[in-house]
Amino acid sequence: MELSAASKELGMVRNGNPESPAECDNSSDSDRLALVDPENIARFKAELLEFLDGLYTPDQPWDITVFEGYGRGMVATRDIAENELIFLDRPILLGPRVNNYDVIFCASCCRIQKKLTLCSGGCRLPVCSECDISAAPETPHTAECRVITSWEPKDQNRYCKTILYALTSIRGFLLDDLRRSIVLNMEAHPPRKDMTTEVERILKDQVFSNLSESGEDVQYLRKIVDVLNTNAFETSRMVQDEENNDHEIVLRGLYILGALMNHCCRPNIRYVFDSDLVMRCYASKPIPKGAQIFNNYSKTLWGTQHRIIHLCFSKHFLCGCDRCRDPTEMGTYLGALKCVRDSCPQGRMVSMNPMKIASVWQCDTCGLKMNNVKITKIQEIAGRMILNNAVKKDAAYIVEYLSDHVSKFLLPCNQFTVELKLQAILKIQDDAALELQVEKDKYCREILEILRKLDYGECYVKGVLCYELFKVLMAIARLKEETFPDEEALGYLRTAWTILGCSGNRPRDLVQLAQLHGFVKDV
Repeated sequence: MELSAASKELGMVRNGNPESPAECDNSSDSDRLALVDPENIARFKAELLEFLDGLYTPDQPWDITVFEGYGRGMVATRDIAENELIFLDRPILLGPRVNNYDVIFCASCCRIQKKLTLCSGGCRLPVCSECDISAAPETPHTAECRVITSWEPKDQNRYCKTILYALTSIRGFLLDDLRRSIVLNMEAHPPRKDMTTEVERILKDQVFSNLSESGEDVQYLRKIVDVLNTNAFETSRMVQDEENNDHEIVLRGLYILGALMNHCCRPNIRYVFDSDLVMRCYASKPIPKGAQIFNNYSKTLWGTQHRIIHLCFSKHFLCGCDRCRDPTEMGTYLGALKCVRDSCPQGRMVSMNPMKIASVWQCDTCGLKMNNVKITKIQEIAGRMILNNAVKKDAAYIVEYLSDHVSKFLLPCNQFTVELKLQAILKIQDDAALELQVEKDKYCREILEILRKLDYGECYVKGVLCYELFKVLMAIARLKEETFPDEEALGYLRTAWTILGCSGNRPRDLVQLAQLHGFVKDV
């Protein structure tokens, strides 16, 4: 949905209490009251700890409680130090996301396949030889194949993307009583009217002969879809093809503890997924006893208007944190635009009331005012220019485009400029020319400064940038034949290892670099 259309739809809620999670929500009050009932919370926590057997210890510094204006959430039960592990969580449901994939992979184990091979059971899903139901009396795929074939798939000799995209929800039928009870006690926002879910796609495409729209199976599937769309995390599994090339298969997982953290645009945690897809949640900055443990449901480096619209339409609430209320976003001006007057080259257009989506914007230098309709059009045009002209190009093109074009119509701190700089950082490799390495160095430092102003602490993006900054400093030293590393560079590597070391998707050479410079002995 474009910003201009979204702004009109948000008009009906913009004057409400921005901190109320129910502001954009269409779930029932009775459901909400049931979730925050003290007896229900106690029962839910007991079930959750049983599910987390082996990952939970009584000394972990969190509890589940109710926060006014938020509902259920996680609270710190003691002071938590920066970089301290808060909790471990495993997915209660895990599977493909509802998007296209670039490679063919086994629906069960995600092993890369050169050619599409359908399950011999007739479920219309691609599987490898080890997961096919003919491989053994019981394979990891057998149970879900039985569920799917019980609905009598049509065209059983043809691959069906619609079933693959619904597979994570279908796996809800495989949950035991304990896990099913936990899942059904999660928030479940119904989809927007303009959204076609995987279940509705199955019904619309008439994929099955024996799946009634009014039947219990479809009603249960819809419930699981709503829970997933409200709470699921994007995670991934790294797999290798037969030529030893790495592929990242992006998945979605329902992590219950992770989902219980409420949102703030300036969170106090970071999380990574290790090689076993266990979520590891750390404090990104000190969290005092009694404080709420916050995650960020939106994008770190988006401007306020984009975050507000994204949160309302995907998570059904408006945020009212201090970052959202500040027109300058803590002095970062991520959502600000250049003044349109040629006579005001240093002017920055910001919203006069960020919490009101239709607010007038004003230049902080010359005082020029513009209505929200014009502002959103400028943002949409700028976003399309970036996406269409630069994001998918090579590093040299992006650097030139930033210098020769973007600087003429966007601020150097604007979210679209920052996104292009991030793309350049990731694309400039160790063997790039010196002038590109110098630009990469500059971009890394600029974005790290934005994170510092936002007080994001030891967040995941900081870890990635510190790793890239160490690499670029190493490349520049090599090209200039200078001594390397110095204390500054080692500090960046140390931070990168602290933040990314436990991630299953950490850079391939990070372990070797950490070992080489004495940060770790064995991994």
